[in-house]
Amino acid sequence: MRSSWQFRALGRLTILMVMSALSAGKSFAQSGWDRYHPGTLAAVMKEGDSTIRAALRETDSVTHAGSGDKKPSQHFLGYDYPTVATVIYKGDSRRVDPIRHELIADWGLTYRRDSSIVADFNREYLFQEGDKLLWLPVQDRVASFFPKELRPGQRVSLYTMLLGGYYADGAITWAFIVNEVKAGPTTP
Repeated sequence: MRSSWQFRALGRLTILMVMSALSAGKSFAQSGWDRYHPGTLAAVMKEGDSTIRAALRETDSVTHAGSGDKKPSQHFLGYDYPTVATVIYKGDSRRVDPIRHELIADWGLTYRRDSSIVADFNREYLFQEGDKLLWLPVQDRVASFFPKELRPGQRVSLYTMLLGGYYADGAITWAFIVNEVKAGPTTP
């Protein structure tokens, strides 16, 4: 025969299991395109920059290493900043930068316990936002449509996530990924 505390514990466990099941469905739904919000990559980088530099200052204060010599380090921000950014497609591509490649793989291991996400990003493409040129890794499946759908100089909407950054010698190499591209009209 079970005591009243055992029934209460069993009831709480049941409620927790039901809430977990419901929230799992919610998080799956939130992984859709509706979680992306209009913004600029510059604003995302500015926010990420302040977060990384604050973490570096905090590390310095804890280790009392205020010498200014900071070792190269990876930083994952804990939030992926899902952003729809309007940029200009420049038409150039290259293999993904090795630092970004490693950041994508390590982000996969850290947040998904699986680095296979990096296999979806083999090339990065050149885009322009304002006067800034940005090399951004694009999912291979998405990039396969570029030759048919995009022209250099064309305005596009990128569905991006910022996975993190790599700090070295005072500069940060950003690891954005592009999960979708919507073409706009070609600019004159």
